[in-house]
Amino acid sequence: MNSPGLSEHELEPGTILAGRYLIEYSLGAGGMGSVYFARDRSQADSPVAVKEMRVLATNPRIYRQAVEQFAQEARFLAALDHPGLVKAHDLFEENGRYFMVMNYISGKTVAEMLAQRQEPFELDSIMGWLKQLMDILEFLHQQNPPILYRDMKPGNIMIDRNDRVHLIDFGIAHCLHMGSETATFLQGIGSPDYCPLEQYHGAGGTDERSDIYSLGATLYHLLSGQPPQKASELALENRGPLSLRHINPKVPLQLDLFVARAMALRKEQRFANIAEMRAQLLKMRNRSEMTSAPEPSVSVRKPSKPGASKDLLMLACLTLVVLLLLGWLSLRIASH
Repeated sequence: MNSPGLSEHELEPGTILAGRYLIEYSLGAGGMGSVYFARDRSQADSPVAVKEMRVLATNPRIYRQAVEQFAQEARFLAALDHPGLVKAHDLFEENGRYFMVMNYISGKTVAEMLAQRQEPFELDSIMGWLKQLMDILEFLHQQNPPILYRDMKPGNIMIDRNDRVHLIDFGIAHCLHMGSETATFLQGIGSPDYCPLEQYHGAGGTDERSDIYSLGATLYHLLSGQPPQKASELALENRGPLSLRHINPKVPLQLDLFVARAMALRKEQRFANIAEMRAQLLKMRNRSEMTSAPEPSVSVRKPSKPGASKDLLMLACLTLVVLLLLGWLSLRIASH
């Protein structure tokens, strides 16, 4: 085994890996590794993405588990055939560093697109992406055993030039009932803003409904322009997320309720699976509830400005005084 202390420096442009992959530039970097744009010289310089895994752990057991989890991600992406997933076709080690080679997708992540906007996305765009994301998750959940993605968030959703959706990171995906144990820090809990309560430290057990929560939280961000409050904070306050319509009044009421159900803190209160989620969305669209924003049938208390209640009380008192004075003047005039 090579030393677990891997080099932290980025690969230089011009570096050749495995005798065939020519590194041109970095596409991005994170705590667990980097992704590079490269050319496959054995395939007529076709563009590829090369993902590097970094493990900073000094514990040999954790190091081995990290390598195995990286290999598992490669196996997932090599075996799964879906247009919304990025195909992996090579995995190798070189000089103590581990690399995965994947198809290159030209586009932007939704997180990058959000950073460039001053307002939420248009509803039609969001609904088109949502349909594709549901198709991808349903495909994963229907595998044998089911595969949980566990890290749905804007940063892991790539939109290509044809407006097609791709999930780009399977670093903490795992199979249900796989019976193997991975280190907690590698297995991961997902991103706190989009992670369901049961995924924190494995509390309550994760299943397909955990991915549904993360999809709902991602949808919340796209519709509101801001991430939802963390599930752990909502649980402490014993409430659901703030209504989308308080942030973006253009969101139809039924879609607001749809997202709230997907994000229910208790997984038993969410959609049971993607099929049920899709059926509800289709029902809403058929009833044209996605094209307008009807008023709620029940009254909703909206936040008031500081001092607004006091000002209203003073205005009411002044109005009463004026009416009493007018009445008194009328009586005086009538008596004369």
